[in-house]
Amino acid sequence: MLRSPIAAEGTNAFALVVEPWWVLVSIVQFLVLFFLLRRILWGPVTQTLRSRADRIREGLEAAEAAKREREQMQVEVERLLGEARREAAAIAERTTKAAEGAAADIRESAKAEGDRIRERARADAQQLHDQSLVQLRQEVAGLAVLAATRILGREVDANAHRALIEQSLDEAGAQLGRST
Repeated sequence: MLRSPIAAEGTNAFALVVEPWWVLVSIVQFLVLFFLLRRILWGPVTQTLRSRADRIREGLEAAEAAKREREQMQVEVERLLGEARREAAAIAERTTKAAEGAAADIRESAKAEGDRIRERARADAQQLHDQSLVQLRQEVAGLAVLAATRILGREVDANAHRALIEQSLDEAGAQLGRST
């Protein structure tokens, strides 16, 4: 405990006495300690704080760059998706048009084939009709010659008689054609 010289004389034993020598020693000790701490400890502490601040700054910059890159990638993805959608729509439209064109071609070829088959059937029917008429005329002419031969009892010139019957049948056919 600090005792003052006055305390020895009989005054208050607990009075605080400040001695200049100890004040000077305390100031010197503080300055030496401050100088040593500044030289030895201040540099590494500030260096550590500076490196930590740099790492934090770099981390923030990296996060900001990653955010910008993510936004750019998002824009790129949206652009690519839009392009893919447009391309898919164009492909679907081309496919639909191609299918419609193929269906129209198939219908057209089927119609042409049907028309061709109908025309051939008409021609075949007309040919059979014409053949039947010719055969019928020949048989009618033959029967008429045979009937005339039996009626007359003698042989008539078959060619002349046949020509006469053919002429009569042609005239009858022309009259029938005009009436229908």
